[in-house]
Amino acid sequence: MPRVVLIGLEELAASHICRALASDGHQIEQKPRDVVVPDLLDADIVFAGGEPACYLSLLRRLRAARPSLPFVVVTGVPETREWLDALEAGATDYCSAPFESKHLRWLMESALPRRRSAAA
Repeated sequence: MPRVVLIGLEELAASHICRALASDGHQIEQKPRDVVVPDLLDADIVFAGGEPACYLSLLRRLRAARPSLPFVVVTGVPETREWLDALEAGATDYCSAPFESKHLRWLMESALPRRRSAAA
């Protein structure tokens, strides 16, 4: 069962992700924005949101420690610049709220095989 970690998400987005993914049997854990990288090393996928400076900093530190860990940025701001900044920093994907459960499941299915093939 994949371990999903949510960081810095707005309450509504976090609860939607929890409902959608928990029903598929994923283990979901929420962490504070100031989480340290070692606390994420055993995750299977990270969904992060909040201020771009926060999630981009975390993403860069995480990429240095575990480059293949899927990292999805979740935001309510569909700005092209933020989307590109996240992908250029190494995000696996970018999800702009509002989103559907089907979209979240697709993100999981597409990110996890990439993680497995990158580790091989």
